Amino acid sequence: LAQASPRPVCARLLAPRSTRLMRLLRVFLSCCLLRAQIATAGYSKPPCAAGEVAASVLGRVLCAPVCGEAGRCPAEKPESTLADARCVLAVPKKTAGMVAGTFAGQKYCGLVCSADSYCPQGSKCTRLQVGQGDTFLKENPLATVSELLVPQDNVEGVCTYQAKKKPSPKEVVMLSMKPLGLEDLKDQIE
Repeated sequence: LAQASPRPVCARLLAPRSTRLMRLLRVFLSCCLLRAQIATAGYSKPPCAAGEVAASVLGRVLCAPVCGEAGRCPAEKPESTLADARCVLAVPKKTAGMVAGTFAGQKYCGLVCSADSYCPQGSKCTRLQVGQGDTFLKENPLATVSELLVPQDNVEGVCTYQAKKKPSPKEVVMLSMKPLGLEDLKDQIE
């Protein structure tokens, strides 16, 4: 009798293990890639990465991390973004506590821009309006300022995304650009 080659038997024994091993490896790699994408996707459109909150600014949305020590902000931002991360957003008194863990004056980071081209793809530069009073009058330090003192073109904004529906104060943290508006005013006076 001709002896059967041991090779097919080895292949049969290893095949199920290698297939399982390959599946495990694929799952592991896809988890690692997903983590890497989430870790570098800061300041994007909700849903947000770990360490960020879904926030609303003047009816538009963004993912914003809480400011760190001495007003530091995470530097990771979407690719091709020219805007810099700064601690320029705050929880106003009128919405403090609506989302668990928020309090008046709590500071958040945002991507500060001077034009839409500074922002990540799909977002725009949302700015406070000079000389225009509205429901955010108390949160807009530029509302009663003349454009002669602070030209609208000199006002910085924050990169935001269009909301699919009107943001609810119970679902997202409502933020004010008051700290940024005060910076703009101070920069013009000095």
